[in-house]
This record gives sequence, structure tokens and C-alpha cells, in this order.
Amino acid sequence: MRRASYLFGFVMAVVMLAMAGAIPPPAHASATGIIKRVYTDKARYAPTSTATIKVELTNDSGSTFSGNVNLAIHHLETQLHTDSTAISLPNGNSTTVTFTWTTPSTDFKGYFVHVTAGSATGATAIDVSSDWTRFPRYGYMAEFPNESSTVTDARVQRTIEDYHTNAFQLYDWMWRHENNIKRTGGVIDSSWTDWSGKHTMYWATIQNMISSMHNYNAAAMPYTMSYAALNHYETISGVSPEWAMYEDSAHMNPLGFDFVDNNPDTWLWLFDPGSAGWQNHIYGQYRDMISTAGFDGIHLDQMGERPDPYDYYGNVIDLDNSFSGFINNLRANLDSNGMSDKVITFNNVDGAAEGWAFDDVTSNADYDFTYTEIWGHANDYIELKGLIDKARRNNGQKAVVLAAYMNYEENSGTTYEAESATLSGVSTNNNHSGYTGSGFVDGFGDTGDYVQFSITVPEEGWYGLVFRYGNDTGTNNTRSLYIDGNFVKQIDNFLDQDSWGTWKFDASHTVWLTAGSHTVKLAKTASDTGFINLDSLTLGTFDEDAVRLTSAAIAASGGSRIEMGEGDQMLGHPYFPNRAKQMRSGLKQAMKNHYNFITAYENLLYDKDVFNTDSGSQFVEIAGQPVAGNGTAGNIWHFMKQSDDYNIVHLINLKNSTDTDWRYSDDTPTTLTSLATKVYIGDNESVSDVYLASPDIALGATQSLTYTTGTDSKGKYVSFTIPSLQYWDMIYMKRTFTAPTNDLYEAENANKVNVGVNDNHAGYSGTGFVDNFADNDGVTFTVKAAQDDDQVLQFRYANGGSDATRDIFVDGNYAGTIGFPSTGSWSNWSTSALTVSLKKGIHTVTIWKNAANTGAINLDYLDLDKTYVWQFDRQITSVPAGYRITFRTGASGWVHQGVNNWTNVVDVMMRPNGSGDALLDHETSVGPFTTGTTVDFTFLWDDNGNGILETGTDRWEGTDFEITVS
Repeated sequence: MRRASYLFGFVMAVVMLAMAGAIPPPAHASATGIIKRVYTDKARYAPTSTATIKVELTNDSGSTFSGNVNLAIHHLETQLHTDSTAISLPNGNSTTVTFTWTTPSTDFKGYFVHVTAGSATGATAIDVSSDWTRFPRYGYMAEFPNESSTVTDARVQRTIEDYHTNAFQLYDWMWRHENNIKRTGGVIDSSWTDWSGKHTMYWATIQNMISSMHNYNAAAMPYTMSYAALNHYETISGVSPEWAMYEDSAHMNPLGFDFVDNNPDTWLWLFDPGSAGWQNHIYGQYRDMISTAGFDGIHLDQMGERPDPYDYYGNVIDLDNSFSGFINNLRANLDSNGMSDKVITFNNVDGAAEGWAFDDVTSNADYDFTYTEIWGHANDYIELKGLIDKARRNNGQKAVVLAAYMNYEENSGTTYEAESATLSGVSTNNNHSGYTGSGFVDGFGDTGDYVQFSITVPEEGWYGLVFRYGNDTGTNNTRSLYIDGNFVKQIDNFLDQDSWGTWKFDASHTVWLTAGSHTVKLAKTASDTGFINLDSLTLGTFDEDAVRLTSAAIAASGGSRIEMGEGDQMLGHPYFPNRAKQMRSGLKQAMKNHYNFITAYENLLYDKDVFNTDSGSQFVEIAGQPVAGNGTAGNIWHFMKQSDDYNIVHLINLKNSTDTDWRYSDDTPTTLTSLATKVYIGDNESVSDVYLASPDIALGATQSLTYTTGTDSKGKYVSFTIPSLQYWDMIYMKRTFTAPTNDLYEAENANKVNVGVNDNHAGYSGTGFVDNFADNDGVTFTVKAAQDDDQVLQFRYANGGSDATRDIFVDGNYAGTIGFPSTGSWSNWSTSALTVSLKKGIHTVTIWKNAANTGAINLDYLDLDKTYVWQFDRQITSVPAGYRITFRTGASGWVHQGVNNWTNVVDVMMRPNGSGDALLDHETSVGPFTTGTTVDFTFLWDDNGNGILETGTDRWEGTDFEITVS
């Protein structure tokens, strides 16, 4: 997506095409000693195919190395394959050792590859997946210059080898948003100017790039706009204004998007996603780009939240609920045209758990993975996690990719003040606030004026030269850039602002520098225009700590980030060609380790059977350390997940963080050592092994931890010592789960927070019950769902006082609030229930007393019963034997229910369930029933709200219903 407030600074920028085709040295990451680099030949592999692993070695040890290069491949903790090759490598020499491995037959598995040569180590990872969308590692390409196929291939290859990128978004490759491939007389043009009028795109380069991606088993996804067209769309592309959206009901003011560049030809005019005419046109464009260019699907963008507009005929368009229909119709259109294998993703712009259009798309659209660009509604780590959690719940555990631009809103990196530079023809001043340092340079506008900085760079590589400036001249101005006395280019985007006190850092250029000292001169030559004030030069640099913590938070939460591309670039800007910030070698190495890690351990991070536990702090204790489950600064952030076979604990070190806004630079975490840790588990779980893996330790290799088990007042636990925590550790515990008889989970054996266990009131089951259930107290049950089903959570309780309420959370997410009416005595036991949907696998169910809840209860057990749900908008007529039936309605009353022609009639009260849907906020359940039963029922509505069943006064539904049991 493009936004005027953000784009103003970069729409005028020149894409640094001089950089395209310059392939930098590889990142020597995930390797130590004489092993310099380890990588695979493909982005992913089909089951039972051949994977090639290459090990690059350079002997800089001072003596000849003679020995074996050893290879070991693991799936999680299990070693599957070893190999070795003997070499003799004299000092100063280099060689490459190649291994091959036939991948296993099981689909969708990740593998860790560990290589040693003496004391030297190296690592990479292998993804065996027939479909890249299961575990997307989404990268990007944004430059399509006139270059050889060899150069294009090298850009693609380097990104894949270093970061396991298995799909690329080709950003702004097209001619126009509504007419993607430029043709003259029906023949594709060899090149075209892009939508901005600034850059030339070469068709041969686009074709070569897609071919290269396919050669490495990576997908090519074209950036497209779902509902936009450029100026003159009717005459150039045959698009009708009757398909457009308007600000008024009389179609006088078309709805558009202004890039604030004073160029009407870059305006985007927006079209109704629900218009059949628009869909017919743009779907044809999508099919054309797939069949002609060979793309693997469609990456759909949109412009984000805006008030509901009008269509051409004056009807209000429910825009935020229109995209799922657009996507579903596109899916059907592709399927009917022989393109059912093509991928669809859609940008939920400004994503947030409660964001605009988010629920419509993630819940209702038939797309392949969630993609969302983060702006102002998910600023903190915990908000990112909440967004990922919500998307995976809504979309059936599909993958989630975030476009989250690191350090975007800050001018990060080493800064040189202009007032301290070598000056010629200019002056210094401090009469406009907002500058950095002691002032700024002004009077910078006459031919011959210049400011020359003397800089020192720590290593050879790309450096973003970012100039912070002011300009209130009324025109956009230019300056000429010289490096070490040599002219480099004219920078033409010192943009006019609304005052001299408005400082911008969007004028930049990126250059390759050798390590050491250089001069950077910004000069006003005869060909340059206008005056500017100059505040500083910054060597734009990504903050390593912020990037590593954010990468950890996103991956541990179950998401990934579009960030790596163009061989060695990190995406830090919504305009993808912008390279104003660069990674230094330490971050490059860390990102290689990170991508090895998320590829090797993809099954613990992203599998569809991996679910959150409760989000509270009841599961993890670390001796002498502050821990929190909500990602707050100054703590070790912990959260747990569970799969069918593992308990997974993520620890992210925020102890030195001063805030939790992921975008901004952060302090380096202090590495913590010898962390005595206790993790609470469910009573029905049995742990057999405990392992630690981290991208920060041993290149990501798994290590076994010694552990003990026990039980205390909080429940059953596993304890062990973590050797170290730098940024992110993942502990995974191999375990089995034995479901209790009849799925009855005893409260006294569950995980408990601030409650007691007692047996002083008769009638309980098991060995006792939970009491002393006060504010901020709770009980968490770990349960197992045998299959995807709706489940009734029946809580057996006693309440000798007034009516009570409690909140229910499933996997850490609020599920409802239910009542626990008085049972008249603490020895009288009853049940209160809530129906939830559970996927097959291990889950947590927490019953919690918040300050808003009322009353006291004793809790005996949780009974998990599968059920079918009847609603007025979903009137089921049959259920399988052994299932309960849940009735959900929007009003209080009773289900009047019998069986087999109204025998054994009972009246069961429907109680509030805490739902935010006013049509479904009451429920009750009955059953289960045996085969051959007919369940008869109707409703008696408590219109007077007195809670008393009055058959002669209350209102009958007037319709009898029945459900057959088979």
C-alpha cells in the first residue's frame, strides 16, 4: 500500500538502478573458523528429491588443514543423516565441498544441517514442502533494469542461498495498475516507464527473474492493486467510470489517492471491488500476467481504511466488507480458467486484531496466506502477537506474513552534524527549532556552495547517505553528491515543506564504500536548484537489536516478515526500492542464523497443530528474573505453545528494553546465564525430554537439557537450567498426553493461580476441589480435542452464596463469560457451560475471576463434550450419536425439549455466554443422544426478564423443531 503521509518523501526519489546488478560478497554467516559459508541449491524441496548442500571453506588458520568435513542433518532432536568428506587444504587456499541428500517422503518438514571441519562449524536448513504457502519465507525484488540474465540470476540466487526465500513479491514491475503489461500493436514492449514516470522496467529482466526463481523452486508473485487505475484509464485501458467509487452520491467527485507529488498522472482512481465490470476487467489482467509472464499467483494490495464511498449510481459501498467477495470471485475465476494452482494473497492494510476489513478477509476470503502491512494499529510486540493469533484463528491456521518496516520512522545510524563539516559559501544558524546538534547550515543555495563531511566507515559495504534538511522555498530542490571528490549523482528530492521548522530525512542515496575514511560532499552546482537548510548526514543503518527482537517476536508468535531481497537488502520502507538503511555485517550474520532457524524449526513455529496456551503468567518461573506474559519492557517475555507432541516455551529478552514499540532502536539485551526455570504443564501430560534451540546459540543447533519433574501448589511442573538467553530461546519438551476417562479434567490437578484445594464439602469427584476463588485467581486445564469440533465446556461447581460469573479463555483468547447460579449449599453441585470450537490438538481452557466478575464458587472439574450447534440462522436437522446439541439464541428463555414425539420433556434455561453478537449471546446444551433418537424442541421466551419459567405468561416460539440422531 502507498500512503500520502509516508510517500511524500519518496515518490520523488530516484531508484538506485546503479546498484542493481552489483552483487555484493555473500554474508559469511552461520559459520565459524575455516568454514565460511553453508547453503543449499534450492529454496525448498519436494519429498524424495535430491538436496545439494555446499560448504565453502577458506583456510586462514596459518597452517594446513587435513581432516574431514562432516555433515549431520536433524529433524528437531532426531539425527537422520550423516556424511563426511576428507580434504587437505593448505593455508591461504579455498575450496567448496558438496554433499547430497535424498529428502524424506514426509511432506512439510524442516531440517537443521550442521557442518564441522575440526573446530570450525557451519549451518544451514532444508525445507521439504510441496507447497511454499505452508511456510512462506516471502522476499522481494524491486529493480528491473536492463541487465544480463546472469546478473539477474545472481540477485535471486544470493537471496535464496542466504535466507531460504521461497517466494518473491515483484514490486511495481507493471506498466499501469489497471493495464499491467504494455503492448504496442498487440506485441509486448521491450520496456516501459512505471506508474511514477521515474523508472524504466525491462521485460526481459522480468522474464529472466521469474525464470530464475522457478529454477530455485521459488515462486514469483506480482504486486497488483485490487481496485485502482491511473489517470486516463478510460481511453488507455477501456475502464469505465461507471465502475468507479465516488465521494458523493451524484458521481461528481471520483474517489482517488493523491501521492502529493504535484503530478496528476500518478493519481490512483479507486474502483468498486464489487463491480462486475471492474472484476471482469481486472481479473482478465491477472490472468494475462499469469499466462504471459509465468507468475505463480496474485499479490493484491489496497489503500487501507476510508469512509464508505458511493458507487456510480449513488449506492453506499460497504467497502470494508467487500474485499472477501472480490477475492472469492477471483479464486473462482482463476479456477474456471485452468489456474486453480495459482496463489492468492491480499494485503490487510494497517493490520490489527480489530482492524478495518481484517475480520472480513481473514474469516471469509478464499486465499492462501494472510499478508498485512503494519502501520499505526499494532505498535507493540504484544499487538503483533495478537494480530498473528487472530489471523490464524480466523483463517484456519494458515500462514501469516507481516510487512513491518523496521526503523522506518527514525533516522538511525551514525550521524555527522552539518554545522561541524567543512563549509564553503554557506553559514550556520539555529533560528528554526527541531535541528539536531548545535544548529544547522543555511544560506545553501548559490552555485559553488557546498558542505563536505569527513566520515569513517567500519567495513566495506553499502552505506545509505541520508541528508536531514529543511526546505520552505516553494519548490523541490536538488544537490549534487560527490564521494572522495568524484561526482556520483544529482539528488533531486529535497522536497518543499510547510515551514523551515519541518525537518525531513527522505533525501538519500546509497553507495558502496571501502572500510576507512571518506569525504561526502553535497554541493550546489549550476545544474542544481533552490535553497535548502542542511542539518546532518546519517549513515542510515538498521538497529540490530530492534530487528532481532522484532524478528524473534514475530516468528515465535507464528508469523514471518517480508524483509529480505535483492541479494543482500533488508526492507525498511513501504517503497521497496528505497535502500536508505543498510545492514552491517553483524546483522547480516544474525539474519542468516534467523532464517536457518525458522526454516529448520518450522514445524514447532508454524505447524497447523501448534496452538497457544493461556497468555497469563501461570506457566513459567525463572529464579531471580522478572518474567511477564504480555511482552512488557524490563522483563523476560515468555509464552507457551503446544503441538500434538511438544510443549514449546518461547523466551524473549526484553530486560534492557525501555519500551515495546518494535519499530524503534532498542538497547542490546544483556546475555543472561544459568537460568533456573520451572514450567508448569497439564496433569495429563508426561514429558520425556527437554531441548533448547536458539538462533543465538550454536548456530541454532538443538541441545538436550537435564530436567526434573514435580508437583507443587500450582500444579505439575518440569524444571531445568537454561544455559544462556541473549535475544530469543525456544525450549521444546517432548511429551505424551493421556486423555482422562470421559474427558473429565479434575480442577485440583490443573494449573492453579492463587486458589486453594479442599475436600471439606461432600459430593466432589476426584480427590477434592478448588476453593478460595477470588479476584485475579484462576484455573487452567490442558485438554485434548480428538478432532476439529465444537465442544461444550461443562464446569461442575458448587455455589452456596449469591450468583457468580467467571470469564473463560481458550488458548489465551477470551471465549465468553458464564454464570454460576447459586446451588443453595456448598455441598450441592451443578454445571455451567460454554460452547467453543476447538481444532484437533492440545489446548488450554482457563476459568478466571476478573474484578468485574462476581460471587464465589468451588470448582470440581471440567467436562469436555463434543457438540453440534443449532442457531436460527443455522438450523441443523441431524447430529451424530454421542454428540450434545447446543442452542444459541439472542434472548433469554428456555429450550422446551423432549425426545421421540415429546417424551421426557425438560425445560433448560439459556444463559448469557458473553458473546459480542447480540443474536447469539445466550446458550444452553442438551444430550448426548443415542442413534435413532428424535430430539423435539421449541423455545419459551422470557420477555419480562424475571428469570421465572411461566408457561402461561412467557411467549412461546410457535414453531416446533426436531433433530434426528444417526
